[in-house]
Amino acid sequence: MPSDPKNAPDSLRDRLIGLGERSMAKSYYPELRRRLDELERFRSVVDHANDAIFMFLTADWSVADVNETALLMLGLSRAEAIGAHISRFFPQEIAARYAGALQATGDLHFRNGHIVTSLSGAEGHSVPVEITVTLHSFAGTGYAVLIARDVTVRQMIEAELDKSRQLFASFMENSPAMAFIKNLSGRYVFCNPAFGECLGLPPQKIIGRLDTDIWPEDVAAMLREYDAYVQREGKPLMVQEQVRLRSGGPTRHLQVSKFPLMQNRTITGVAAIAVDITRQVQTEQALQQSEDRHRIVAEYTHGMECWIGPAGEMLYVSPSCERITGYQREHFLHNPRGLEDLVHQADLDAWRRFHAHGKDDESLDYRIRHRNGSLRWVNEVKRDVMGSGGGSMGTRISLRDITDRKEMEIQLRHLALHDPLTGLANRTLCLDRIRQAMERSRRRTAHSFSLIFLDLDRFKILNDSLGHTFGDQVLVTVADMLRKSIRSFDTVSRFGGDEFVILLEELASPREAIQAVQRIRNALRQPFSLGGHEIQLTASLGITLGGQGAETPEDLLRNANVAMHQAKKAGRNRFKAFTQAMLERASRLLVLETDLRGAISRGEFFLVYQPIVRLDNAAALHGFEALIRWRHPQNGLISPGEFIPVAEESGLIVDIGLMVLREACQTLMSWRADSPYARELVMSVNLSPRQFSDPTLVEDVKTVLAETGLPPQALKLEITETAIMDNATSAVDKLRRLKSLGMALSIDDFGTGYSSMSSLQQFPLDTLKIDLSFVQRMETGPEGLEIVKAIISLAHSLQLQVIAEGVEREVQRDLLRGLACEYAQGYLYARPLPTQEAWEYMRRSLNRPTSGNDGNNGNGLKAGRK
Repeated sequence: MPSDPKNAPDSLRDRLIGLGERSMAKSYYPELRRRLDELERFRSVVDHANDAIFMFLTADWSVADVNETALLMLGLSRAEAIGAHISRFFPQEIAARYAGALQATGDLHFRNGHIVTSLSGAEGHSVPVEITVTLHSFAGTGYAVLIARDVTVRQMIEAELDKSRQLFASFMENSPAMAFIKNLSGRYVFCNPAFGECLGLPPQKIIGRLDTDIWPEDVAAMLREYDAYVQREGKPLMVQEQVRLRSGGPTRHLQVSKFPLMQNRTITGVAAIAVDITRQVQTEQALQQSEDRHRIVAEYTHGMECWIGPAGEMLYVSPSCERITGYQREHFLHNPRGLEDLVHQADLDAWRRFHAHGKDDESLDYRIRHRNGSLRWVNEVKRDVMGSGGGSMGTRISLRDITDRKEMEIQLRHLALHDPLTGLANRTLCLDRIRQAMERSRRRTAHSFSLIFLDLDRFKILNDSLGHTFGDQVLVTVADMLRKSIRSFDTVSRFGGDEFVILLEELASPREAIQAVQRIRNALRQPFSLGGHEIQLTASLGITLGGQGAETPEDLLRNANVAMHQAKKAGRNRFKAFTQAMLERASRLLVLETDLRGAISRGEFFLVYQPIVRLDNAAALHGFEALIRWRHPQNGLISPGEFIPVAEESGLIVDIGLMVLREACQTLMSWRADSPYARELVMSVNLSPRQFSDPTLVEDVKTVLAETGLPPQALKLEITETAIMDNATSAVDKLRRLKSLGMALSIDDFGTGYSSMSSLQQFPLDTLKIDLSFVQRMETGPEGLEIVKAIISLAHSLQLQVIAEGVEREVQRDLLRGLACEYAQGYLYARPLPTQEAWEYMRRSLNRPTSGNDGNNGNGLKAGRK
């Protein structure tokens, strides 16, 4: 097997060289070259063969040549391998075997069979191999060619197969299930001990026998029929066999799975696995008897009783199922998912969890779809049924129709979360929806939402004048308008009275919120008829975007409410967007309100008095207007323009106003006692809108006059135009009752409201006070002067005297005098004066002697309104 003649054995090389020389001499060199090429190709094939190939000299069994695969397998070089004895690589008995065989036969063409042995290489490395040897003779020399094939992988596979066979044998030996195999003739060729135990025979006495040798004829016939089916159809068969032995004994119930044995796609027999289910069948029979007894009871119960088997099959359903579900019993008995299919999709996960993990006597309320299409609520109670041996026999469930109860609960929950008048969400539900919107906004930055606080303008007037029933109808109409103005996933809620809150979600931009506000305002502006009345509403709205420093739903609601109140203060019928400045101002006002509540008891208010004079040449003193001031212990003097609105909104103005009235009457009464000339003076006191609407006002005024002793003729009550016109009907009655006490009545700040001549005619007024804004515009042009002229002319036509306030310049005084205005007050004559200074001013103006009293009747700690 040399790849080059140089590497061939010496005798062969010499012969080849000699042959070559003679051939060349005879011109046979080309033929020699061809044969040498073939020899080289042969050598290459041999070297790259998958098997190791050795050439031994049979004379001494030393290596004459070896291929590359053998060298790789041995881990040796060619020089190390050539000349080595066979025992260097193979066990000694291998060499002895072949040497002995050769000597015994003397046959150089001896051929040996396959032998598995080991091949030893360098450093003790050993490889399992399968060898074959052939003997050859060449030029009188005997050679043995040994081919060794690596069987490492094959032996591993064979070992695994052997292990699998042992495992299978152990499994069959120890399996409680019975197993057997029959050939096509029906004879048993294998069975495990469990099958032998069932038959009462050892396996060796079963193998080779037919069914007729073991079973009664009828049983054997049945078994042959089953086997024939499996052989004919070529597919598995599962049957329950009821068998008995020829030798007698009890009947046994076997659950048998039979399947064809295949070899080269040909059926060679029938195999079977059988389980003795005799005890199970007996248990089921006993259970059936028990079920028959209980069925009588269950069929007469009001609820639906079911028994679900361990495998989920419906074993029993009471007749009442038709009343509860609309379906007859067969619907559930023939359909294991019959009940599950009726469960409402929204309740299905909870139903499945309940059936998978619910404990005994636990219950679940869920909805089912009745056959007529209606939804029914049922209550289900389940209990696992256990057999005497502790095994599960299924689950018993009881269903009761609780639709009426659930509908009542749903109605009660709805009432708890909705406004009973409008059906809108109430405060509780609204706050919960806001909380959810805030959570979504925190999880998804793209989720934007907004809150609108809406308050109807002057709804109280409408409610008081037309009645609360009519007012309720208006609120229901407004609720419907708001629903139609927003999207289906937004929320409209009513917080009580005429306050509504709208939650807008999924906003692409703040602009969408503003557009929603405009839609709401446009809807409310549309006039509508109700109970024979034409109604047109306006509203003040505050809007805040999600976030803006709000941590809780209450914070957001507060922000929207603050913005709404800013819209109210700006003149109603408008909307304002919340800013942090609004909140800061609202916080200041809250602190202010808190301080206001204790200001009266702490004596922090005091009064000042501004003179009112006649506009004749003498400019005689007519009286004073009492104004309130507040000296805060920490913040000093606080402007009436800052604290009066807070007092008005909080309702504190009623107590403050009563204090001012009493203090002013006491002061004038004190002056009248000290100077007879002061008896000609009139004290003017302002009534705020909240104080004027207070139902005890008339009685309070009567009480103050009685307590102070001041004659009613010395008192003038000033009421703002807005306070009167907000509820003109009730205002007329109240003014007449005040007038009946004997005092004078004046309409204050005329021109800033919306009264008309026709409305003024019905009020029992004595004077009209022109607002200072009109007085100050008289000099700016003819239009301002004409307005004041028209007001004075209107007042005179109604037999009212006129007082102009805010007169600061002589030219204003002269113009008013030329327009026949009767009275004036302002800085031209005097600023609002403390009690002592007002007394001195009165004394100088009247220029008459006094009784010596300085006229200061108080401690100067009370405050006034302007």
